[in-house]
Amino acid sequence: MAKRTTGNTTTSGRTPAAQARAERQHARHQERLAAFERLDCLRGAPPGELAHLSEFCTFRAFQAGVTVLGQQRHERFIFLVLRGTLELHLRDKDGCEVLMGVLTQGDCCGEGPLFGEFFRRMSALAQSDCYLLQVPLDELRQAQGALPMVMSALRLIYKRRMLEATLARVPLLSQLLPMERLALAGLLRPTNFAAGDLIMQEGSNTDALYLIEQGHVAVEQGTLTVATLGEGDFFGEIALLTSQPHRAGVRALTPTTVLALPGAQFHQLIASRPDLEAQLHTVIAQRMQATAALSSDTERMHAIEWAVQRGVLRGAYLLVRNPQRCPPACRQCELACAERHGRSRLQLAGVVINGLEVAEHCRQCSVGPECAEVCPEDAFERTETGVLLITNRCTGCGDCVPACPYAAVECVALPKPPAAHGPLWHLLGLAIAKVRGQPIPLREAPSPTQRADKCDFCYGHDDLACIAQCPADALRLVPVEEVFPL
Repeated sequence: MAKRTTGNTTTSGRTPAAQARAERQHARHQERLAAFERLDCLRGAPPGELAHLSEFCTFRAFQAGVTVLGQQRHERFIFLVLRGTLELHLRDKDGCEVLMGVLTQGDCCGEGPLFGEFFRRMSALAQSDCYLLQVPLDELRQAQGALPMVMSALRLIYKRRMLEATLARVPLLSQLLPMERLALAGLLRPTNFAAGDLIMQEGSNTDALYLIEQGHVAVEQGTLTVATLGEGDFFGEIALLTSQPHRAGVRALTPTTVLALPGAQFHQLIASRPDLEAQLHTVIAQRMQATAALSSDTERMHAIEWAVQRGVLRGAYLLVRNPQRCPPACRQCELACAERHGRSRLQLAGVVINGLEVAEHCRQCSVGPECAEVCPEDAFERTETGVLLITNRCTGCGDCVPACPYAAVECVALPKPPAAHGPLWHLLGLAIAKVRGQPIPLREAPSPTQRADKCDFCYGHDDLACIAQCPADALRLVPVEEVFPL
């Protein structure tokens, strides 16, 4: 039945224009809700959650060839595919682009930042003209308590895609077709190891190829650390191809997840893809050559041991100084850091590797940062660039200071808050709270007097103070692999 109008208003009390606007908004809401109910990726989520989710999503259209998700960039949305196709790409450990798969109606992409940092190298390209639902990540995070089934569905997608992406990032397997990697993923056996655990013992016989899904490990021969491996690397291939005991042991340096491919399936894969066997033999030759070179290079051997002990291989970047270019007794970088942050967050006089001195600073541990794990307020947060940041949730409890194995975190005093207006203002505030029916605290909660502080590569600034103020251009931020090409 149509609503009757009286003058310039309807019986609902709205003007005709307002009523028409409300009806359009309702129609759009119903259209979004109907679209959500057709999405396979959210199948099983109750209508109430889908209705709530639809309140903060937007229809988007992308032409063929347009990048929907970009690589190495802060992504702010999840995209749900209503129509069209998207190509999902990933860069492997060597930087080569790998096709992860093709997304069609009912799929989604961009969920990675909700659950981890694994997808910083993911991109999605519109293969055809696409119609998508765009959901802001920030609003989804804020509403996750009211969306348990939606979040559960997205987490399942994340876990499945993380496994497939692990295979895609292994250069040895990146040349496989997406369907071949998907079939291979179903054969893998995941195992978790704590820091310090022995994953593979030297001289043992193990019939499997091991892929590192997450974490950082050391390859050991006797008491010598000959290499370190990280996410996307593999080990155990020599024993499989030669049917001999393992020539080295592997120990977890951080909490590590390893995926084991049983030997029978490994040999089937090699038999069907001779090119993989040739690539494996190349990797084996390179590793044996590197081990032989290291055994005769005492200085390099000590440098690797120091790097493992001091955790400098746990992050992606290092601050290094060229002592040959630095003026004697110059500490301008430390002074610039202190001027910006109130104290110097880095120290020089680190170990020298290949002519470069590694500065002491926060490692930005990519896996299992001890400081973040003990924080009772969940005050540590990974930024879009991978930096581990201490947020304003920090209460200054200091638990993170002894937890850091590298003494990279300190507690610093906070400025004293401005003096209160006086006891009369305090009594007036209590009286107003009583009139308003607000609870009156027995005593005011004390404000934090200190907070945790560490290097965050000058997050929020346009430059790194230490590098920008170096008068000799002697200080640089470089990838770990440039200093330790293991």
